[in-house]
Amino acid sequence: MPIDTTVLLCRRDRELRERLRAASDVQLAQRKVEERTSGYGFYGRRRLLTGALRVTRRMMPDLVDTLQQCREILGVKDALELYIKPDSDVGAFVMKNPSGPWAMGLTSALVEKFTPEELRFVIGHELGHILFDHTSLPMPAVAMVEDMAGTIVSRQKAIELYLWCRSAEISADRAGLACAGRLEAAATAFLKLSSGLSRVDPGLDIADYIQQVESLASSPAARQKPRDDDDTLECFNTHPYGPLRLRALVAFARSAAWARARGEAPAGMELGDVEAIVERDLSLMEPSYLEEKGEDAELLRRVLFLGALKVAWADGTIDPREQKAIVALLGDDVRHDQLWQVSGPEAAEQQLAALLGKAAALPTTRRLPVVQHLTIVAAADGVVTDGELAVMGDVATRLGIDAVVVEETLRAAAHPLD
Repeated sequence: MPIDTTVLLCRRDRELRERLRAASDVQLAQRKVEERTSGYGFYGRRRLLTGALRVTRRMMPDLVDTLQQCREILGVKDALELYIKPDSDVGAFVMKNPSGPWAMGLTSALVEKFTPEELRFVIGHELGHILFDHTSLPMPAVAMVEDMAGTIVSRQKAIELYLWCRSAEISADRAGLACAGRLEAAATAFLKLSSGLSRVDPGLDIADYIQQVESLASSPAARQKPRDDDDTLECFNTHPYGPLRLRALVAFARSAAWARARGEAPAGMELGDVEAIVERDLSLMEPSYLEEKGEDAELLRRVLFLGALKVAWADGTIDPREQKAIVALLGDDVRHDQLWQVSGPEAAEQQLAALLGKAAALPTTRRLPVVQHLTIVAAADGVVTDGELAVMGDVATRLGIDAVVVEETLRAAAHPLD
């Protein structure tokens, strides 16, 4: 039965793609990519025809029927060829030819290990890329293509392009859910993809898996060395973390919009609330002020340092575990660099007061993580005192952040779907 696919398109996917397509440097990069890959689509299809099995109904009627069911649910009418590629790893992809049919590839391991429902999720996901025309902005090629002057798009625009890629995966996951029909099938598919297991307990507790997102959000990525290279920054990944993707799907599956799309009585979260969860989680993979260079990032690090000292001193002394947490967040410079030395709580307050007004003028998404990171220092010794809560609430308020964020973070923003 066809489904209303308009609700499947992730808000961040739609907004970013519209803005990026209108950007002159992205348009130039796209033209350059098209020039350099002219004819590559034909080569790609030839490679599939010579190195993979092109599936026909006579060969694998069940798999072809599964594909056809998913096409009907999503209303994908484009010509499409299905291939099975010999590979011990589970995986899938779609390829757009310059002319002629699309090509969808599934690895042999995926076909062998996944249940029919899980296969529908994967096939639906790939059809989602076709449905929303995600290949029209070819990535990562557009972000990486160069001319004689170097990379065509700026680093900031490249970060936005990769964020769009991750948002596009959220849209495609929703298409996969529409085809699988059940959230549990998507969950077991994610776990198989992330673990490599061929069998997952159908009674698994989804909450245990998606809570990994909270570990990503709250742990102070240890900064033994600066993470300035593109190989280690998550903002240059084309796919979101598995737990993040599943949490986004859980939120969507509990929305009134999803119920309406399925012809059921609307009940659950509003779609705007779902998108807010998705966008907050996607921000975990954007470069943080702890890793960035620049005046704003340095200002926020200084505010965190001074605020953390105030929190640690709230009970009269700095516990070694609190000191360790500060170093984990900000690096060894706070131990050795004279610029980071403060004589006591009064000096910390004076310096902090001079910086908070300037920091409060930065976007909320920049200020909010500072407050959340303060809770890491407060909880480092295993106890959060009333004095520490008061200091964190005061810093949050002066940063223009609702002080309830402190309690919510300590309580574990871990269950935003409850």
